[in-house]
Amino acid sequence: MTAITVVIVSYNTREQTVACLDSLAADAAGAPGLAVSAVVVDNGSVDGSVAALRARHPWVEVIDAGTNLGFAAGVNRGVARAPGEYVLLLNPDTTVLPGALTALVEFAVAHPEHGLYGGRTLAADGSLEPSSCWGAPTLWSLLCFASGLSTAFARSRLFDPESLGWWPRDTVREVPVITGCLLLARRADWDRLGGMDERYFLYGEDADFSLRASAAGLRPVIVPAATIVHTVGGSTSESGRERNGRKMSMVMAGKATLLRLRWSAGRAAAGIALLKTGTLVRALLERALGRAEGTWSEVWRRRSDWSAGYPAAKDRLFGQAPVQPLRGQRGGMVVEAEPAFRTAHANPYTARLYRSMSALGVTVRDLSYWRLATAHVDVVHLHWPELTFLSAHRPWRVRARLVLFFGALRLARLRGTRVVWTVHNVVDHEQRSTPALRARLRRLLVANVDGILSLSANGVEAARASYPELAGRPAFVTPHGHYRADYDFSVPRAEARARLGLSEGDLVAASVGQLRPYKNVPHLLEVFRALDVDARLAIAGRPSSDDERERITRAAAGDPRVLLDLTFQPAARVVDWLRASDLVVLPYRAIENSGSAILALSANRPVLVPRIGAMGELAELVGGGWVRTYEGEFDESVLADALAWARDEPREEVADLSALEWEAIADSTLAAYRAVLRRPETT
Repeated sequence: MTAITVVIVSYNTREQTVACLDSLAADAAGAPGLAVSAVVVDNGSVDGSVAALRARHPWVEVIDAGTNLGFAAGVNRGVARAPGEYVLLLNPDTTVLPGALTALVEFAVAHPEHGLYGGRTLAADGSLEPSSCWGAPTLWSLLCFASGLSTAFARSRLFDPESLGWWPRDTVREVPVITGCLLLARRADWDRLGGMDERYFLYGEDADFSLRASAAGLRPVIVPAATIVHTVGGSTSESGRERNGRKMSMVMAGKATLLRLRWSAGRAAAGIALLKTGTLVRALLERALGRAEGTWSEVWRRRSDWSAGYPAAKDRLFGQAPVQPLRGQRGGMVVEAEPAFRTAHANPYTARLYRSMSALGVTVRDLSYWRLATAHVDVVHLHWPELTFLSAHRPWRVRARLVLFFGALRLARLRGTRVVWTVHNVVDHEQRSTPALRARLRRLLVANVDGILSLSANGVEAARASYPELAGRPAFVTPHGHYRADYDFSVPRAEARARLGLSEGDLVAASVGQLRPYKNVPHLLEVFRALDVDARLAIAGRPSSDDERERITRAAAGDPRVLLDLTFQPAARVVDWLRASDLVVLPYRAIENSGSAILALSANRPVLVPRIGAMGELAELVGGGWVRTYEGEFDESVLADALAWARDEPREEVADLSALEWEAIADSTLAAYRAVLRRPETT
């Protein structure tokens, strides 16, 4: 049986969403080979959607976001709670026709090489509604839009290429873009791609996702046997010139964002100019036909609202609080980060940082050697250079990466590019590549770094001690932000425990995440087993090696109080473990910073950590009621005292993480960039 989770994002579409789920339940009942679950993320509806959905469809998990997150962020929130092997995005204004789910999933199982799968959409009258897929924008397609040819010759293969209008969606066909109204993906592929890009608010995010999938080697495809009825724009369809113009302006904002994020600066500027020209041509045509108050006239009037793309368009089109962009040199600052967004599925840290920086008017992209060599870049921001450059089994690959990056950087420096490095840990947790190549990376790195960032003041001191060559370079502290926007921590403790098979009265300690040697999990198990205490210890995560798995399994053997789940933990499962625990135990051997500790605090769970690296500073920021530190060895007395503290210490239900808000961290990071850009080049 194949497990599929349907994710729906709703916004003031109560009746449509209820009806959509009615049709989904009916089709699922006729699909014995599928295990169908559903998650609805409601983006702050005021029409009673949440109560109605929970009453009508108690089998559906309804997440009340409380505010309008936008489509991309809403989808990501829903997928994070999806238990299925496959996830299916479905619009609330759709009706699933009988057999659609089975047809789509069976094709995906039989043809895994495609990765992304869409279907055929019909209008309410049964006619073809072609918006299930699109072609990718090109300068030619935008020129056709600008000249009016795409309207005069609608559905033409030559003059209207983005619409794919010559093809009636009645055959299996690979396509550039599958829209989010009906989009199936394997969860593993979704995670590998990092989900939807939350820099988009509404429209354009599905095109971006499809194009990233193609760049990653997948081949998006339409499966016509999977058919739904789609009433286009159910969450945004409005009558009247101003409202229709606002909706089309949202579409144009998505297009402008796509061009700015995926094209070079010059090509994107040309593309947006063509979008404006096409809008003007249509507005003039409306005036000539006596429809001066038409939709396109309104879109032209609002061109300054949408042409900058998101996040700037979010303010004017959606009434969000205005954000004044901060500027670097030569206009908006351009940053190439390694990594930026591509690793969001594994750790949302960098993606969340750069989404917050995007809201300040900064253009951030994942590092490209080609762009670095040929385009304007203000700052290259490195995070884990050992992981980036040394993680290859063959030394020649490492050498090639070093040559390509530092060669491109040398060209970029001629245009004023600067390099900043966030020193997360002064010593990498695993020794990668050969000693000679590690030494070569160090030499090249310290010769090119213009400024260092650390997540704590202690980390700055440790970085300077380990890299004395950087003594004269400026250093800045930019804390690690919380994860509350990246995971759904609303699951009640009792519900999480029920899913994990834990009793309500158990005292539960947990260690969650990838199990690597520096996390000291075998020793944690040995210490716990030596305690005569009525408690449970849960170890959940995939060991980093077979040897580590063996050490953990051996250390846990024979103690029924220990619960091992030594498999990869998807986001929803991680949340369950954290919410079910009374104490998160992280007895690190050596650490500068801990995303695991901040993840636990984001879930409002107290943590036990050694007082090393930044852990003392974390305790001061969040408070001693949430972070307990110890000096010296981790032993039975440390663990016993911490368990009693977790059980008996009075604390608020929600940890105060105001010191870890991303907006302030983005401000601090941008200030560091600007300070580095003002300094002379490193020599």
